[in-house]
Amino acid sequence: MRPTRTTGPALAASLVLLVGACGDQQDDTAEDPAADTSSEASPSPTPSPSAAPAVEPIDFGTEPDLRAGYKAAALRAVDDDLITMVPSVLPDGWAAVGGGYTPDPQWWRMEFTAPSGDVVLDQLPGTAADALADADVTAADDVDLTDWGTGAWSAYDHQGATVMAYDLKGSTVVLQGPDAESVRALAESLLPAEDAGEQEG
Repeated sequence: MRPTRTTGPALAASLVLLVGACGDQQDDTAEDPAADTSSEASPSPTPSPSAAPAVEPIDFGTEPDLRAGYKAAALRAVDDDLITMVPSVLPDGWAAVGGGYTPDPQWWRMEFTAPSGDVVLDQLPGTAADALADADVTAADDVDLTDWGTGAWSAYDHQGATVMAYDLKGSTVVLQGPDAESVRALAESLLPAEDAGEQEG
């Protein structure tokens, strides 16, 4: 598997660790040698918690090559009768890293950066059950996006990350991200490429 899902402007959220020393500094020339200094000792700084490592997305194999200008790849997928899902408008603070397509087997992929971390869209042949059969996922409650033009999405937990999947005619869309809010935000924005109008890239 290529490491692209964790490189570039996308892929891998990090926390800034702040470690500050506490206590007052004293002027050596003003210090009283007779004073009891035991009560003036500065407390040890409390260690900051370490950032949890980002969860690797489910590995579906050798991914399509991604390009920042992904419209041509999306149109190739459409020409191959794949109902190619793309975001109509990305949520605030998001950016598309790129998209890519391979025709045999059909695989449409997009990667995004979001304020909470990296989010991935994979569209693969078959159903969600087929795509996730060997994945380390635990089923969660379905997410109803009828008001956004799709329907009920299957939801899963993947080692603390969120996965949502939606079956289309002949393919399934699998979204992965660090939390349910980010993955749902992408799902709400998706439309078939031929219906999405002018796309970035």
